[in-house]
Amino acid sequence: MKAVQTLAQKPWQAGVVDAPPSAFNRFDAMRTGLKFMIAVITSMFMLFMVAMVMRSQLGDWQPLTEQPWQPLFETSRIWQNTWWLLASSLLMQGAYWSCTRGALLARGLLLAGAFTAVAFLFGQYQLWQDFVVRGLGVQSSVAVSFFYLLTGLHALHLLVGLLFWPRSARALWHGQPQVARQHLSLLLMYWHFLMLLWLVLFALLTSTPATYKALAALCGVDVTP
Repeated sequence: MKAVQTLAQKPWQAGVVDAPPSAFNRFDAMRTGLKFMIAVITSMFMLFMVAMVMRSQLGDWQPLTEQPWQPLFETSRIWQNTWWLLASSLLMQGAYWSCTRGALLARGLLLAGAFTAVAFLFGQYQLWQDFVVRGLGVQSSVAVSFFYLLTGLHALHLLVGLLFWPRSARALWHGQPQVARQHLSLLLMYWHFLMLLWLVLFALLTSTPATYKALAALCGVDVTP
């Protein structure tokens, strides 16, 4: 009978387990989930970038950067978008630092961070429109298809991040600086990751065929003529 009673015990119903999880545990779990999501996104982009490098070694590849008439020969617009995204990352970092020092300053920095992120997305839209005006649609060439794929996916992930921005803003506007700081810590991890990812994409998309050839060799692709 004692063995049956032991087997019938339900330890998960103990008082300690019944207690609601603390905010620390909840945010710790959210942070772990975010790290896992970042790892998945990184893997996905790495696969696409490796595929792009390998595909660039086939004969039908048309570079986007070598000649003045090619769409990425002039990179001033991409640089402008990069500065917008960098400013967004720095402003949101400033909002995080200011959460417990001054609500007004933190709110202003958080709003400015969202504004500059939207400016980046609008700049990307203008860049895509420039491709369309040049007659470069999604299916016009393999290189252009990869450009739309990589920049579009990055913009989509940034837009997803903006959907979580109101949680931090709501906590700030309701006088909960510690809660806002916790939400911002998660948002910042994601935001800085997207900034670093964009720098890698920028470097890859504006690289020359010689760079693609060297990268393909590193990936073990036979690049001999």
